Amino acid sequence: MLNKKEVAVMRAVYDICKKKNDSGIITDEFIIQSTPEKFKLNVTQVDVILNQLEYDGYFECIKSDREGKTVNVITLKQKGKAFEREMVQRRRELINSMIMRIVFAALGAVVALVVNKLLGR
Repeated sequence: MLNKKEVAVMRAVYDICKKKNDSGIITDEFIIQSTPEKFKLNVTQVDVILNQLEYDGYFECIKSDREGKTVNVITLKQKGKAFEREMVQRRRELINSMIMRIVFAALGAVVALVVNKLLGR
């Protein structure tokens, strides 16, 4: 399961690659700008996260030099193409678990009230 920083980086990569036929050229600075400010990523953190995502099978990343700047040439793999669906399923599971917790809390309260009434207090 991806952490919040990995999700933010993967979302930036996914958005660019989906616009350009599942591949794209992305700089580390663009990824930093595309992620929320609360993460405060730097270039080394982005490189580490890209390596982790590549190792997890989301995409293939090749470092290249373009006009004196280092860029990432990224091609989405099957798992990377299914990233959006994975996020939808993750959100659905979170909502279901919250609903189940609320239902069981309400059920526990009802049982406590019934037991309280039966004991005559």
